[in-house]
Amino acid sequence: MSESKKPLLIAIVAGEVSGDILGAGLIQQLRIHYPDAAFVGLGGAQMKAQGLHSLGDMELLSVMGLIEPLKRLPQLLSLRKKLYHHFLDAKPAVFIGIDSPDFNLPLAKKMKRAGVLSCQYVCPSVWAWRQRRVNAIRCSVDHVLTLLPFEQQFLSQHHIGSTFVGHPLADHLSVAVASNRDHDHEDGALLASLHPLQRRDKLVCVMPGSRLAEVDQLLPVFIPAMQLLSESMPAIKFVIPAASEKLYAHIEASLAEAELGDLLTNISLLNGESQHCMAISDAVLLASGTATLEAALLAKPMVVAYKMSRFSYAIISRMLTTEYVALPNLLTRKPFVPEFIQQAATPEALSSALLTLLTDEDIYQQTISAFAELTEQLAQGADRKAAAAVADLIDNGHP
Repeated sequence: MSESKKPLLIAIVAGEVSGDILGAGLIQQLRIHYPDAAFVGLGGAQMKAQGLHSLGDMELLSVMGLIEPLKRLPQLLSLRKKLYHHFLDAKPAVFIGIDSPDFNLPLAKKMKRAGVLSCQYVCPSVWAWRQRRVNAIRCSVDHVLTLLPFEQQFLSQHHIGSTFVGHPLADHLSVAVASNRDHDHEDGALLASLHPLQRRDKLVCVMPGSRLAEVDQLLPVFIPAMQLLSESMPAIKFVIPAASEKLYAHIEASLAEAELGDLLTNISLLNGESQHCMAISDAVLLASGTATLEAALLAKPMVVAYKMSRFSYAIISRMLTTEYVALPNLLTRKPFVPEFIQQAATPEALSSALLTLLTDEDIYQQTISAFAELTEQLAQGADRKAAAAVADLIDNGHP
């Protein structure tokens, strides 16, 4: 009797909520190419729902800045060692690192040396800072799946094979925008559940970040910014979609301590629902990051802020090679999104920028038009294209 053939094994490691979303879509599409494939590595709830066998806690990788990850270094090194030895024994057909380059690229390099094909999904932002890392990419991976169009050109200049797959958010949110236009009554129902909002009132979605460290830096600035904006627009309402239950409790306590008076009745705090809250809002105040692209793809004018520890910023600011920080500005190459970084992120600056967006119709419409073009550029069927590129790598054994 012949021995049964082992199913194809694919190793995938994601370290952020955004990476978990990418990984889930990729796994789903890879099953079309390999129906019996098994998936092992590191991921969150969405990847596990698609059948990933996760070997650890993805949240361990969700750290920001330069200094902060050092506090978890022993745990991170131990986890990477565990993954490496498991993969080495299991002999996967390919290793796919999703974002988290400081964790994934060294692991990819080891896997490549062991004869396993390696692929990086989401190009490290070498075009923005620490450009020498491009050498690490070349040595570590066989292929890169890029979300942004200019990344493929950058990698080609450095002789690194890549495929521009577009951004899954553009695929999903372009549908959401169309649905939002056709279902105002659904929006009205959600708005009514938030507070007694009249349609003539303006609504601002406030998102101080998805990590506790981000929220601690930005919420003390965002709260007085809301107060100042409400002085200029007394009827304005705010909704804050907390990224997790832990952050919900933290933000709730911060709002209670702020002594907001009557303004507190115009602020709704929700657990989750960030995309829906952005979709029904007139503008967004948020931390720099993936959420800025979500807001742009939902055609929402926004004001972006970011703060980190002084030491981390002192180092990172010296390495930056781009004019802008917010992704929509990087992609459009124009400052449609007002950016306020570090000391520039003051309540006065943020409230003033929001007031302009909400009251200047020309600026508002120009921003929406630019974001519509951006959506068209990025909506490429990313899950499908990423899976096709990985399948080509597996089947042909080359970048």
